[in-house]
Amino acid sequence: METNKIKFLILDAYPNDNWRLVKDTAGGYGTGNDFGNSLISKAMNFFVSKMISMPPMYALYIYSILKKKGHSVEYTKKTDDQKLIDDADYIIMPSSIIAHETEKQIIEKLSKLKKKIFVIGIFANVLKDKYRFENSHVVIGEPENFFLNLEYSKNNLDTFFNGDDSQKYHNKMVDNLDDLPFPDWEYYSKKYPLKNNFLDFNSKTAIPILASRGCPYSCFNYCTYPLQQGRKVRYRSIENIIDEIKYWKKNLNTNKFIFRDPVFSINRKFTEQLCKRIIEDKLDIVFLVETHLNNLDDELIKLLRKAGLKMVYVGVESYESDVLKDINRFTVSNDEQFNVIKKLEDNNIIVKSMFMFGSPTDTVKTIKNTIDYSKHLTNQLVQFSIFTPYPGTPMYKNYIDKIKETKYENFNQYKLVYKHEIFDDSKIDDLKSYAYKQFYFRLKKLPIITKSFLSLFSLR
Repeated sequence: METNKIKFLILDAYPNDNWRLVKDTAGGYGTGNDFGNSLISKAMNFFVSKMISMPPMYALYIYSILKKKGHSVEYTKKTDDQKLIDDADYIIMPSSIIAHETEKQIIEKLSKLKKKIFVIGIFANVLKDKYRFENSHVVIGEPENFFLNLEYSKNNLDTFFNGDDSQKYHNKMVDNLDDLPFPDWEYYSKKYPLKNNFLDFNSKTAIPILASRGCPYSCFNYCTYPLQQGRKVRYRSIENIIDEIKYWKKNLNTNKFIFRDPVFSINRKFTEQLCKRIIEDKLDIVFLVETHLNNLDDELIKLLRKAGLKMVYVGVESYESDVLKDINRFTVSNDEQFNVIKKLEDNNIIVKSMFMFGSPTDTVKTIKNTIDYSKHLTNQLVQFSIFTPYPGTPMYKNYIDKIKETKYENFNQYKLVYKHEIFDDSKIDDLKSYAYKQFYFRLKKLPIITKSFLSLFSLR
């Protein structure tokens, strides 16, 4: 007689690379911080891999959904854990571009062993045929919605693997984000690191958290977040967010939070309400957000700082307006960027500015201008990545004939994957290494480098 309790295994596969790989970034496609092959670059690869670590959030949401529904579920990155694999009735595989070939190889192997695999995540949605095998099923849309509304019986689950390629039903996005249980970071953090040491410069557990999903900006031309989350912004209730912050403060004894919203402060009223509740409830937290400089001003910056904002990621991309215009990047003027970043620094908020090299109209001169500009800004941290035309984005259609990279795992934002009119791999790598050296190897950066290094040895 069939029991109601079903055994699931979330198998999160990664290639064995020597740098940080995170599937949650780049709108669920993932990024891999490969700074290069020089001695300094290799040291940075090692250092950053020890400073920042987190899984795809949707995988832990699904873990909690399954647990709440009374089923057995495990999460592992050990793809050779045969006991966990053998014990599972169904395997759930998070997809990404940065681990695509590895994921595909493992799915094919498991499929031949007659294991049934649900493949989740936006990249599998974009390249469905790449993930389809005899015993695999690509979950369409937000996987949390699929598992929230699923009929949990083996008879029903097996119908997804009956060889009928048509969708049993079309999955939608989660309408009410409050319906999601809190991701089980207590379970996860016992097995794997969960941290961002740059936030407050210590190794305390850093909890990823969402206040909203969705991004309406024009960067969808090349950005993958709208593919994953849609262009309509959906919000959790303030009460639900506050309850989660309190829950993790109590259960994991940490006050460190990483908001994973694509554009945290896009709705000013909502942001103000959330900050005021954090202050009123005396939560005493520090947190990190990613946002757009257009959404910050004196009043909001001060409120965010009072609520606990300690660090902010902002996309600058390039110094050159013509380069930004060519890729349809929504931005503010360089003078405005400087003023807002200076105001953030004046309020003791760490700023990480993100730049992008190798855009179609980039030249050596425009890139060097961008490097000089990064040093002119008062940002304490920077990221220099490489323009990447992603499958599924509108811009990709213009690059199909120019793509030179045959391995999707190299679409990690740190490699040149298309034929640029000026740059080859060597030249772009040289400029990337030059940029990091120019920015960080200055006397004025010694304090932040020292704090970062010491955080590796601090207590969690």
